This record gives sequence, C-alpha cells and structure tokens, in this order.
Amino acid sequence: MTPTSPPEGPPTDGPPRPSDLAAEQDGAVQDGAVQARTEQDRVRLWTRATTPFILSALALMSFIAIEAFAVTTVLPVAMADLEATSWYSFAFAATIATALVGMVVGGTWSDRSGPLPPLLAGGTLFLLGLALCALAPGPSVFILGRALQGVGGGIDSVVLYVMIARTIPAPARPAMFGLLTTAWLLPSLLGPVGAGLLAQLTTWRTVFAAILAGSALALAGLLRTARTAPADDADGSADGASRILGRPGLLALAASGLLLVLHVMSRLPGLLAPVVVLGGLVALVPVARGLLPPGTLHLRGPAQQMVVLRAGFGVLSVVTNAYLTLYLQSQRGLTPTAAGLILAAGAGGWAFGAWLQARWPSSLSEHRRQILRAAPLVALGPLAALLLTLHLVPVGVIVPASVLLGMGMGIASSRTSTATLDLAPVREQGAYSSALQSGESMAVAAATAVMATVLALRGGDESAYVLVYLALTAVAGLLILLAFRTRGAGAAGEHLPDA
Repeated sequence: MTPTSPPEGPPTDGPPRPSDLAAEQDGAVQDGAVQARTEQDRVRLWTRATTPFILSALALMSFIAIEAFAVTTVLPVAMADLEATSWYSFAFAATIATALVGMVVGGTWSDRSGPLPPLLAGGTLFLLGLALCALAPGPSVFILGRALQGVGGGIDSVVLYVMIARTIPAPARPAMFGLLTTAWLLPSLLGPVGAGLLAQLTTWRTVFAAILAGSALALAGLLRTARTAPADDADGSADGASRILGRPGLLALAASGLLLVLHVMSRLPGLLAPVVVLGGLVALVPVARGLLPPGTLHLRGPAQQMVVLRAGFGVLSVVTNAYLTLYLQSQRGLTPTAAGLILAAGAGGWAFGAWLQARWPSSLSEHRRQILRAAPLVALGPLAALLLTLHLVPVGVIVPASVLLGMGMGIASSRTSTATLDLAPVREQGAYSSALQSGESMAVAAATAVMATVLALRGGDESAYVLVYLALTAVAGLLILLAFRTRGAGAAGEHLPDA
C-alpha cells in the first residue's frame, strides 16, 4: 500500500448476471437465476450485525489515511524542529519501505490464525510508532516511529480486507469498498490543511498525538468486532505460525531492509554516498525480480508493462509532492497550511480524474487510451516544479499543475489496475495485484533514496531541488514513451514469461 493510493475495491459492472447465477446453481433455468439475483440485491450493507464493524473499519482506515496525508504537510516542520532536515527523505520513505513487510505478513498471518492476532499486533505497532513520533527527542526515534507505523499500517490495511470478506455479505462488498475509498478521499482533501493549521496553532507533535488518540479509539472498536466474529478454519498450529513470512515475506523483508540501508548510506560523505547507493540499487534488483511477476523488469508482457507504468506513476506523484512540500516551506517560506492547500488541490484533482475515467468503457483499448492521456498530465507536476525551482514561473502555477497531476493520477491509477487484472492470467491475478502495490512502494522508496543523495551532495540548497525535478521530469518523459509503446490493447490474459 503506497500513502497516496486509496484502496481499490474490485471492479463491478452492476448486479450478477443471470448466467453467473445459473452456473453456480448447477444448470438452473434463467428464471431461477433472476430470482436468486433479486434475493442478493436485497442484502443490505448496514445491518445491526455489520454496523459496528463498518464504523470501526472506516474510522481506522480514515486515521491511517490522515497519517499518510497529514505527515506530508508537517514533516518539513518536524524535521526542522528536530534539527535534522537532512534526514527528511529517510523519515518520509521509512513508512513506505516497511509497509512492504506489513502487507505481506498481514495477509499470510490472517490466513493462518484469523484476523484478531495480526490486527492486534499491527494496531499496536501503528500506535507505538505514532507515540514515538509525537514524543521523539531526536530524528532517530522519530524515524523508528515512522518505520513502525509502516509495518503496523501495512498489516492492518490488509487485515481489514480479510475482515470485510468474513463480515460483509458478498453482494454488499462493492458498497463497502466504495466506503473505504471515501475514507481515503476525505482525509486527502482535509488532512493536509487541517494538519497544517494544527501545526501552526500548536506544534507538529499535536498532529501525531491527535492521530494517535483517534486511531486508538478506532482500533478498540475493531478489536471488539474481531473478537465477536464467527470462528473460522484458520491454521493456528505451530507449524503454520512458523511459516507466516514464507518466501514472499522474506523477499519483502529483504527489500525493506535494503531500502532502509539505502537511505542511511545516502548520508555518507562526498562521492562515497552515490557509489554505495548505486550498489544498493543493484542489490535490490534480484530481490525485486523475486517479488514481481516474471519478466516485469524487462517489460516482457503487457501485464508486466502495466506494473512498471503503475510504479512510474507512483514515483512521479509521491516524490514530486514530497519534495515540493519541503521546497515550498524551506526555500520559499510558505506556511504548512499553504503547502497543505496545494496538496489538497492535487487530491481534488485525483478524485475528479477517478470519476472522469469511469465515464468511459472498460476495455483494453480504452485502458490504453486513458493511460496515454494521463501520462502527460502527471508529467506536468514535476515539470512545473522544475520551472518553479528555476524561478521561471510564480508559485501560483503550482496549484493548477498539482490539480492536473492529481487528475492524471486518478485516471492512471484506476486504469493501470484494471488493465493489469484484465491482462494477467486468471490464476495469477492475486500475484499481479500484489505486484502493483509492492512495485510502486519499492520504486518510490528507491527514488527518494536517490533524491536524498542529490540533496546531500548539494548541501540542501535550491540547486539541489533543480536537480531533483530535472531527474523527475526525465522520468516523466520515459514514462510517456512507455505508455505509447505498451501493448495494453493485447488479448486478455496474454502473458509472456521471463526468458
């Protein structure tokens, strides 16, 4: 789970088709299937049994989202107050890197022992991380807190999906996923501005404390729901518990460790930092190859190309916004609230883009067209930031550029996800869904390590930001080229294995 990407429910095209229901009923006639469909349509989302879970789940997801969006606004203030601005990139990326482990562990652990143990562990780590950030005497404790937030938030975000599957009837799940999307949308619009105001009126520590208090209440309600949930067939044996990580978990742990080391190494003196960081990136390649579908790093299939496109879009959006917030506050003197307003404008553009792309058909050829339209919009974000750092445009230009970047991301995020699932073999759709998230997380964390090295080499002055956005603009150009060459209009299920 990347911090700027809301959870996406499964694509739905209305009620189940009669043919689907007839197949499930082993050759029932069409009239029987239609009657069964009518019965399914009567299943309600909000009932006496499901309401406590829904409210608790929405509350916890909202606070996880608030943490993701609010921290982007106040992080420059926090690191300046801790006299550790040079650690900004590490503090930002620590949550993204460690969430890789949390997402893998959360799913496997839930399958083996039910949702309660991982929910409790993940929630505890998330709350402990928030507490460490709120009370941090220095950057080391603060970054440790951020890392714990990533692990805990990653676990709980996955466990929520498991609990939905076990608590919400299947016909009502699309509506539940729609509510989860709303739980991310509102914090993305209100979180940056609210956090900025709170930091200005009080202190940045208050922001973390407020998120801690709200998350604790939401977690308590969700734990109570989990305890009263029906028993399941989870594997609680010692042998099952010993394999909670498994090969994917070990690979995610290796990737997370390498990404954290990259950020530490980015602070080495002189030219030693880029040399070591480059070596770390090379070491990350075989780990990424093990986590991603075969052929992804070589762009050898249309579904694999979509995974790479999704990672590229994530880098352009997340890294552009992360350093834009820092630049505007440290170099241009904007307040946290003003910087938060710019982030909120981008979130509004994202929501509009997601709504707009849904007006067009869901076909592979249309996915490709929409992605081609989205790529230049996303590229406007780093390009406008580059022009701003060169003092060629006023600060006000960033607002419409952020809206257009967000609009492009709203289109691209939805279409790359849907196209990937359409192109992937049915038996591998789960692996490709995971790859969309893990690929984006690894790409963003690796990119921030590179940018941290650039900032350190240039001493954090304004010329460093020029280089950062020059690099991101170059990535945007490559992404547009990949969007043009991608075989997104290929046959459904086409898959080219790694050679």
